[in-house]
Amino acid sequence: MEKIPDMSEILAQMNEKFIETAHEKLTRLNEILELIAAMNDTDFQMDSQMDSAVYEEFHREIHSLKGMGGTFQMPLVTQLCHRFEDYLENSTHLSSEQVDDAYKYVDRLSDLIESDEAQDTSKVDYWLGNLPQKDTSKPDSVKDSSAQVLIIGNNVELIAEIAPSFEENGFSVLSTISAFKGYKTAIQKKPEIIVVSQELEEMDGAELVRSLDSMRQMSKVKIALICPDRRAALSENLQGVHLLSEKNASIDVMNFIAVAVTA
Repeated sequence: MEKIPDMSEILAQMNEKFIETAHEKLTRLNEILELIAAMNDTDFQMDSQMDSAVYEEFHREIHSLKGMGGTFQMPLVTQLCHRFEDYLENSTHLSSEQVDDAYKYVDRLSDLIESDEAQDTSKVDYWLGNLPQKDTSKPDSVKDSSAQVLIIGNNVELIAEIAPSFEENGFSVLSTISAFKGYKTAIQKKPEIIVVSQELEEMDGAELVRSLDSMRQMSKVKIALICPDRRAALSENLQGVHLLSEKNASIDVMNFIAVAVTA
């Protein structure tokens, strides 16, 4: 007579496997959030390709955990991950506030998995309640036409290349090829964002950025420096200044805008 499999034992093994794998993914999510928080809190600059890879992995781990909820019949895990994905939708960068919110989701997932209630759909309101929600009352991009960006650079083609990205996100664009005129405009207009090319006629762009960044009235202005060699520019020790690659200006500018409008 063929031995009937012990279903309770099989289910127990499946549950153990789920918990083990889920904990590995939650640990990795926490590690990625720590890295993103460190990037937000310091002047550490990551290569744009590596930066994208970090966020892609973060989204991928959440999606994988959501799929595991279906595979191992843990519907609340799937629903919670789906809510998490909704919160992160279209986010290519996380502000410090969003990192804090993401930690709340990861902690809730950890508590749910430990609770042994992930299969009990009657508890859905409890486990999905009081979680951060995406603010849908505001668009992701800046829509206030009073928001301004000042671009200072002697390469008019580069200005023409990056200006539309700011305009599409609701910024009014000011530009000049003169470092001195740019300095004066920055003081007079106090734009939300200043983008400076490192290669200027009258002075080095890094020196201009350093001068602007040291001014009290510029403390809330987000400043970026477009560099022909971003690795070399790291030696300038420009704390809080975003370093963008001249070779990948369009992509780096879009990533910078995503950070600027969510910070």
